[in-house]
Amino acid sequence: MTARPAERRGRLDRETVLASAESIVDRDGFDALSMTLLAAELDTRVSSLYNHVTNLEDLRSEIQVRAMSLLGRQVQRAAMGHAGADGLRVLSHELRAFARAFPQRYAALTRAPIDRDGFFAAAGDVIEAMGVMVRSTGLPERQTIPTGMAIFSALHGFVALEASGYFDGVPELEDVFEQVVRGAVTAAVLEVTTPRG
Repeated sequence: MTARPAERRGRLDRETVLASAESIVDRDGFDALSMTLLAAELDTRVSSLYNHVTNLEDLRSEIQVRAMSLLGRQVQRAAMGHAGADGLRVLSHELRAFARAFPQRYAALTRAPIDRDGFFAAAGDVIEAMGVMVRSTGLPERQTIPTGMAIFSALHGFVALEASGYFDGVPELEDVFEQVVRGAVTAAVLEVTTPRG
């Protein structure tokens, strides 16, 4: 027997609402997400959504936070058993894999965070994994964050261009990515042995 819309609405909870919102983002993009579209997706009224999220800004903020949390879990798993330059390469490949699997969520999490406190709390696993790898190259603590940000910036440039389709048809794309990774990692490691003027 098919459930009536009212019965389906009665089973809504915050997790269901957020998961459906993520599906919309994956399919249509972050900017396409709206309360009206989400309500239609869930076969409910817009007013019913406000039992689970405050407003559209809250919803979009949660998409960013959840995307960052998911990335954090993935890089933490990937980092197990690695260190130094090898670990930085592993994290580089994991970042690209995440962006390929969830291009729209990756685009959302690389925008200015809506809820900065929640976002950076969710980023803890990513920051920790990158910090461990950077420190294990021998860099002093004061250079950990700037070096991690520099590596991410280099990788993000490639990943964002790839996601946009800019590299479509480039036959040597894997070689290009490896060169970007090698350059970013080598620059970090050279900081250990090259004195600053």
